[in-house]
Amino acid sequence: MSLVLITDADVEFCTRAREAIGGVCGDSVEDVRTVQDAAALASLRSPDLLVLGPSVDAAEALAFAESVLQAHPSCVTVVVARKVTTELMRVAMRVGVRDVVPASAASEVAESLRAAAEAASKAAEPSASAQEHPAVGRVVTFFSTKGGVGKSFIASNVAVALAETGAKTVLLDLDLQFGDAGVLLDLTPQRTIYDAVQCFDRLDTDMLEGFLTEHKSGVKVLLAPVHPEDAEAVTVSRLGVILSLLREMADFVVVDTAAAFNDILLAAIDASDMLCAVVALDVLSIKNTRISLQKLGQLGYDPGLVKLVVNRADSKVWLEIGEVEERVEAKAIAKIPSDRLVPRSVNRGVPVVLDAPRSPVARALTDLAKKIKTDKNEVGNDVP
Repeated sequence: MSLVLITDADVEFCTRAREAIGGVCGDSVEDVRTVQDAAALASLRSPDLLVLGPSVDAAEALAFAESVLQAHPSCVTVVVARKVTTELMRVAMRVGVRDVVPASAASEVAESLRAAAEAASKAAEPSASAQEHPAVGRVVTFFSTKGGVGKSFIASNVAVALAETGAKTVLLDLDLQFGDAGVLLDLTPQRTIYDAVQCFDRLDTDMLEGFLTEHKSGVKVLLAPVHPEDAEAVTVSRLGVILSLLREMADFVVVDTAAAFNDILLAAIDASDMLCAVVALDVLSIKNTRISLQKLGQLGYDPGLVKLVVNRADSKVWLEIGEVEERVEAKAIAKIPSDRLVPRSVNRGVPVVLDAPRSPVARALTDLAKKIKTDKNEVGNDVP
């Protein structure tokens, strides 16, 4: 490894950090007291691992991390902060920081540093493709802050439809307390995301593969925890790493989220190439969608990231698609019709795109998968 760089004014912190990662990185560890000194050293040698300690101001740490990652994209970066906030985590994920841990949690800091050192060590190993960038899949997140709009049904069927085209597809169930992917695809949850985070310090693509459950369609699923209380183990920082690993493993990562506006949703959105907002033809769903999209705009997300998916689009409820688009200020790229086949599909655990591929609802879902695959932004056709 060319350089492991620890930055903190506290010599004791630097010593503990050295001890945590020294067994992995050997003699390639340097520690400096200021960001200015770290910048000077990083300009001379390409860092593989950057550790920013709690004495560094959080905003300064993130700004420096961003500059290092722009110059050295493969650098693994960990920020140890005096206080970890939601905003700090969100900005860190956008910058590309691997992990943010509270300085008060000594065991978590040591675990994070060891895991980061192992990741950096593996990245630095010479290989035939050392000069090539790893393949990066696209993340497509389905969300709605109102339950009962069919979001999970649509996400699971789109994932299956993508897999049916031959694309390597992973479905990630981020409804961490009450995930439905296992039921919708008739999968037994023997391994879940909870099991994956228990091995976080050793987690890589090969290990993560072992926690995926394969559906007969070819889509691989990282299921939600079996027990609702296990959801707390999936932190924002750990989710960010898991999403990065899944990107390397698949052409498409389809993310199903809970009906909530929380840190986990924002972490998924931060990693997303496309955000599909699922709305039904009822005023409560429209209201929640409008408020959610306004909030995303206030948080600085690009409006172009969001694509509207209207479910039960042929419902006769005195609301037109155009009215929905106008109220939420987004164009619908898909209009999924109602169909009596849907409850049958759900109850049997067989995706409708496999159970009745010629039905109007299956064709609409397959068309949405095709648009995602080709990254087209045109408005969907009228409901048959």
